[in-house]
Amino acid sequence: GMAKNGGEAEIDEGLYSRQLYVLGHEAMKRMQTSNVLVSGLRGLGVEIAKNLVLGGVKSVTLHDPQPAAWNDLASQ
Repeated sequence: GMAKNGGEAEIDEGLYSRQLYVLGHEAMKRMQTSNVLVSGLRGLGVEIAKNLVLGGVKSVTLHDPQPAAWNDLASQ
């Protein structure tokens, strides 16, 4: 998890070992403090949002101006 006092972010190396190997500690620290907006969900946007959450960003805000359709539900 991340330090609660707003100081240096601590990375769970067991949970994020693969990402740490690819991205490095500095990029992971930046990700843990990132707030991300995903606009226009559809099937691809939902997949991107899922991967961002699993990647360990601080927060993800979803915005979709279109109502869900059957094609969206079948795209996964």
